[in-house]
Amino acid sequence: MRKFTLSFVAVVMGLALFAGSATAQPTSIGVNLELSGRFAVIGTSTLQGIEAALAQMPDASSFTLSICDNATTVEGSVACANRFVDEGVVAVLGPISTSMAIPAAEVLQAAGIIKLSTSSTNPATTQIGEYVFRMAYTDDFQGRVAARYAYNDLSAQSAIVFRQQDDDYSFGLAGFFVEEFQALGGATIVVDYVSNTVDFSAQINDILGEPADVIYYSGFCAEGATLMPALRAAGFSQQILGADASDDSQCPVGGGAAFDGYIFTGFGGPEVLSDAAAARAIEFRTFFNVQNPDATDFNGFTLAGADSMNVIAEAVRTAAGSSAAEVRDALQAIDGYAGVSGEITYAGTDGTPADRTIGFFQYLVPAPDGSEWTAVPQFGLSTAE
Repeated sequence: MRKFTLSFVAVVMGLALFAGSATAQPTSIGVNLELSGRFAVIGTSTLQGIEAALAQMPDASSFTLSICDNATTVEGSVACANRFVDEGVVAVLGPISTSMAIPAAEVLQAAGIIKLSTSSTNPATTQIGEYVFRMAYTDDFQGRVAARYAYNDLSAQSAIVFRQQDDDYSFGLAGFFVEEFQALGGATIVVDYVSNTVDFSAQINDILGEPADVIYYSGFCAEGATLMPALRAAGFSQQILGADASDDSQCPVGGGAAFDGYIFTGFGGPEVLSDAAAARAIEFRTFFNVQNPDATDFNGFTLAGADSMNVIAEAVRTAAGSSAAEVRDALQAIDGYAGVSGEITYAGTDGTPADRTIGFFQYLVPAPDGSEWTAVPQFGLSTAE
């Protein structure tokens, strides 16, 4: 009788364990991205990176994505954030842009849900709270290295700076560029515009005849594709510099030859990363191309999306438990994770990786091989240097 009882108990326990493993639910990760509207190209590149990274994981079935299109609006981003609070996700990836990222972060911080922006570069993003992280460098770094490049490498003494007045990213980035350029001894003229501007004649008339050795554009391709041809048509032949928002096919496709020679800073791709990181990025790009044979953009946004998924998955695996607070603690402890965008360390930081690589790229329109355009890597700089 005793033997039967022990065997019966063992069978019951085994069935219970089997039932528990069979009903275990995958970890739900929210994705709040600009998949339509002005930033749809960048948002789509980011999502493709996230999905390819997940597909590459041996334990991909342990995670599920809940995707929400914020339509490149603040209202849409907040609505997505509130949806994820209702769904009870552990973490949210995105949005890409600061103006959408900060309002969403405020909602998620209050709810105790991790928010990891793939590419919000405004320093204020991660100051919202301990649940808020980013994958990118910050604009105080990006704006200053661009100003040093303009002043030291291009020998520019004066700059015209175009900034989108109603966007946190563009406005803040322009401010860092101006501050550094002036500290180096240069003079600046700032020109404001707002989102969805299609006629820049008033802004261009205001600067006709103004001395400028370089033009700095801190905005997005939705407006840049109209502004650059207008500047060239008005006789502005100076070197134009842009930032990571220019790493978007809308620029060379929409603006055509006006973007030939255009230089911009952007998230480091395989060509400007360190050797080990470059090898990982190239391997990932090969996998990505198989997963997305029709994709038109593979760039730093793609890699930032991939690594955002990678580090969240790693934090879930190593967390002491499954709560958002426990996963957050594991994310904060990540040190030297070998990502496709470089090594990633959150330990001892404010949620901004300790070391990121920014690249300088130049558009050639058309490309030397006869294709419509290409972005040629120039060099990379580390935030840790």
